[in-house]
Amino acid sequence: MRGKAAQAAISRERLFSRLGRQKVASQMRRVFLVACVAAAAALALMAGSARAGAGGNHFTFGYSGVDTFPTGTMCDFNEQDTFTVDGQGIFVDKTGWNPVELTVYVTHTNLDTGYSLTEVDHYQSLGVINSGQGMQAGLFWHLRDPSGKLVLVKAGQLTFDTTGITGFTPNSGADQTTAQLLCPALGGNPA
Repeated sequence: MRGKAAQAAISRERLFSRLGRQKVASQMRRVFLVACVAAAAALALMAGSARAGAGGNHFTFGYSGVDTFPTGTMCDFNEQDTFTVDGQGIFVDKTGWNPVELTVYVTHTNLDTGYSLTEVDHYQSLGVINSGQGMQAGLFWHLRDPSGKLVLVKAGQLTFDTTGITGFTPNSGADQTTAQLLCPALGGNPA
């Protein structure tokens, strides 16, 4: 099952390529969240039908990667994100709902200065298979400096459909780009 999860996660990279590097830089986190739900949905569909009374198909997946953004694409410095995603979910074939629980570990690094911030985010995703609609709730940003001091927290709820984000709570961070949140925390400015 893990091999299928890794293959499904590759769709994230394909999605990034289609959106273009500049747009990805400003909306990376939002697209990343939607891609996780899509990968989980694909896994659920590959898993087969649930036995009667079994409560749906349970699945787990995980993947890691590195995204590097040259000066001017996201921040006014070279920035790199090293991440690992761990997820688990259930495909409930009677309703089409796909609840997924994600834990995301990220190290954000200003490559020009070497300064890094780390985060561990926990959130839930709930999507309807084949509809493009869903909701996410949880801790979206939880940045800590090298001493462990908390420097940024963004948590809440957002809803989305095939057109993008359709609603969000005030402190979710969905009203700001990744660059607006991350670049100042790493000692620079958005590009």
